[in-house]
Amino acid sequence: MNIRCRARIPALLAFAVLVGAGCGEKATEGHRHDEESPSGASFKAGKGVIVTEETQTLLGVEVAEVTERHLPNQIRFTVQVFGEEHHHRLNQEDHSGCDVRGAGFLSPNAATGIKAGQPVLLFKGTNRPLAGVVLATQRALALGESEVIVGVSNAMTVLRSGEFVPAQINLPRDEAVRVVPQSALLRTSEGSFVYAVNGDAYFRVPVKVSTEVDGWVAVTDGLLAGDQVVIQPVQTLWLIELRATKGGGHCH
Repeated sequence: MNIRCRARIPALLAFAVLVGAGCGEKATEGHRHDEESPSGASFKAGKGVIVTEETQTLLGVEVAEVTERHLPNQIRFTVQVFGEEHHHRLNQEDHSGCDVRGAGFLSPNAATGIKAGQPVLLFKGTNRPLAGVVLATQRALALGESEVIVGVSNAMTVLRSGEFVPAQINLPRDEAVRVVPQSALLRTSEGSFVYAVNGDAYFRVPVKVSTEVDGWVAVTDGLLAGDQVVIQPVQTLWLIELRATKGGGHCH
């Protein structure tokens, strides 16, 4: 991971200092700041957010390369608990002693690769997830989805019939996928973005993402391996861009 510079001052505090330094200059409607502001941070259409080296240090800007990793394909769904002592008679390795069972629904594509015997994690707000197992998968014709039957051992005191519980299945993935740290991702009402290094600026790029595992996000579109993206402080760059393009923020 290529780290450009590390934070010494909290980014939001630093941004407040920058905004304060820029007070007295108000953005007019439709006006874009194409010249560097006295605060050391500016925005230029088609180029991105531009900050001086001094301001980069003040903000604690960190940059990392887009890499490739073998992240598991993480399938998330909701299981409804509906009974005890499942009727599936499986061997000991497949939780034949499950005392609670339930079911969840997935699209046929999402259910591809899920098989009986695979581990399932159920998240009931406990310190650690409950370990279960896939008992069977079957097509629910009325809904056009696949039903995943799961079983959990020693869970009668934790799970109650009728309740809904978040569940997760991790499927191994043969091919490597492009990934960025989760801190690089900017989620907005318009979609997901990252700030990519664009010469001496940071340009906001739309991305499509899928799996998120252990602090990494798989990127399916928008970036190439070897690209560099900002991992800190993404929200501050977003605020700088908003202030320049929409006149956000107030001076008192």
